[in-house]
Amino acid sequence: MTRPLAGVRVLDFGLLTAGANTSAMLADLGADVIKIESGAYLDPFRVVGKPDNDDGWWNRSPQFRFTNRNKRGLALNLKDPEGQRVIRALATHCDVVVENFRRGVLDRAGLGYAALKEINPRIVFAAISSQGDTGPERMNVSFGSTLDATSGIAALTGYEGEEPRISGMDVNYPDQIVSLFATGIVIAAVMEARRSGTGAFLDFSQREVASFTLGEEILAAAADPARRLGPRGNSEEGVAQQDAHRCQDGRWIAVTLEAADPSLGSFCAARDSKDAVAALLARGFAAAPCNDGADLLRDASLAGVSLVRDEHGGLVKGLPYRLDGKGITIERAAPDLGQHTDEVLRELLGYGDADLAKLKESGVTSTTPTIGEI
Repeated sequence: MTRPLAGVRVLDFGLLTAGANTSAMLADLGADVIKIESGAYLDPFRVVGKPDNDDGWWNRSPQFRFTNRNKRGLALNLKDPEGQRVIRALATHCDVVVENFRRGVLDRAGLGYAALKEINPRIVFAAISSQGDTGPERMNVSFGSTLDATSGIAALTGYEGEEPRISGMDVNYPDQIVSLFATGIVIAAVMEARRSGTGAFLDFSQREVASFTLGEEILAAAADPARRLGPRGNSEEGVAQQDAHRCQDGRWIAVTLEAADPSLGSFCAARDSKDAVAALLARGFAAAPCNDGADLLRDASLAGVSLVRDEHGGLVKGLPYRLDGKGITIERAAPDLGQHTDEVLRELLGYGDADLAKLKESGVTSTTPTIGEI
């Protein structure tokens, strides 16, 4: 089956989750995604998830594999003028750029939107950052924790009277959701660029996307100044009873009732979670188990959809939707550092053996880190 984005090529500077997962979903849909790293600056997920210190550790990170499947990998030194020239040449063959560097990094290298649209007017440039491309906080360093805080999410998370709660590295909610939004808007911009012949600069603020998900709460507060803003635990305004209850087998289940039932806690405590959920569902109540990661791995219904294994048996993210009843196809595992450099430069730029050897000798290309032990 020809995939929807076949024929679209992406120059991918995406890192970690926000950028790399955006380009991964484009790759899953059939785009030819060319991931750019360098020996001096690896995608941090190669380091965060390294399993050991043995030779080749930079190619074995599960976290890196998770968000970089279906891509080809190039290693080019972006601080070297020749590396910058190669990127500009590649950009003439691409439809999309995805990046989530700190603001100004690519501009200083002569690889920002203004420079690339001069050589490719149809380029769609997706800039994903914590605070967006404008404003007084555009240069702030941010992580999921700070974005949870500034977006308003942390203030609503937790139990009444407790301190604000952040989602942390295990969830990193703002990074996850911005990649979903960005993927859709990139596709729309590519469609428009092919219709009009003109690309676009797409400015994604992770903080603004996270705040967007709280829109109803913000509007409600604006309409009623007396509205109580803050964490409410598992309770919900307008809902008679909603909470998580521990069952006899030690597992928790979530239950929502239209009419309060003070005996619900003891009902759950006297039964295993599976039996409690079944009994509540049979009575027409909303009930479900509180799954953890191990539970999801055992859930056969998620195989090939939310979780998929690559050709090496490693787990990667699936897609949160199906196309014509089909889930994700892993055509290639995440690339080793610089694995496809020669292949891509031969294919797109017509490089020969002598050209490639010169780039290697000058340190413009590489397949090993040049940053020493990490």
